[in-house]
Amino acid sequence: MTHIETSKISVIIPTYNEAENLSILVRKIFDQSIENLNLLIIDDSSPDGTSEIVNQLSKEFPGKIELVQRKKKLGLGSAYKLGYLKAIEAGSDIVVQMDGDLSHSPRYILDFLQQLHGSDIVVGSRYIEGGEIDKNWNPLRKIISKLGVISIRLVTGLKVKDVTSGFKAYNIDVLKTLNLQNLKCNGFGFQAEMLHSCTRNGYLIKEHPIYFNDRNNGKSKMSIHIILEAIKYLTLIRFK
Repeated sequence: MTHIETSKISVIIPTYNEAENLSILVRKIFDQSIENLNLLIIDDSSPDGTSEIVNQLSKEFPGKIELVQRKKKLGLGSAYKLGYLKAIEAGSDIVVQMDGDLSHSPRYILDFLQQLHGSDIVVGSRYIEGGEIDKNWNPLRKIISKLGVISIRLVTGLKVKDVTSGFKAYNIDVLKTLNLQNLKCNGFGFQAEMLHSCTRNGYLIKEHPIYFNDRNNGKSKMSIHIILEAIKYLTLIRFK
C-alpha cells in the first residue's frame, strides 16, 4: 500500500511547443502543496522556447524540476519510457503523467494518489460517470476522439473506458516489472498499449472522472491519421 505522506512522486510531462502553457501548469502543480513531488519535463527540442521557460521555472522552484532536452522530435511513447526509467532510477514511489497543454488539471493529482490505495494504476477518465469534455472542444475533434477510443477498445479488448487518456498515476512497481522496451507504439496508441500490457500482467486499473479542458494556447497534435496508425499497431499487438 502506498503512503502519500512519505512517497516520492515524479510527475512526467512530455512537451513540444508548450511555452505558452508550461509556466501556468507548473505553478498550478506546485500550488497543490503535495510533499515530495518533483517534475520531470521531457522536451523534444521545441522551437518555441519551451526549454528556456523550464530553465526559468527551475530557478523559481530550485531542486524540484528536471529538464531532459532531446535533440529532435522522437515521439510521445519514447518520452514516457525515458521518464519512467528516470523515475525508477531516482527512487520514486509513484509516477504521475500528464499533458503539458493544460488539458489535465493538477487538482486531480491528489485524488489519483489517494485512489492508488487498493489499485496499481489510476486513469483520469473523460468517459465514465462524472467525467466530461470541455464544451468548447471542436465537435469534429470530439467525434474523432470518441471514435478512436471505441475502435481501440474493440481492437484491444480493454475494459477501461478512456483507453487513450494521457493522465495517469502508477505505483512504481508496475513500471519496474513491465518490459518497457517491448512497447512498440510511439504516438497516440502508446497509452492504450501501456494499459494492455498492464492488464496482461494482472494489474488493477481504476478510473477516476476528470474534466478535460480545451487548450487555450498552442495547436493540438491530434489527427485522424494518428488514430488510424494507432489502431493498426494495436491490432498487431493484440493478435500477435
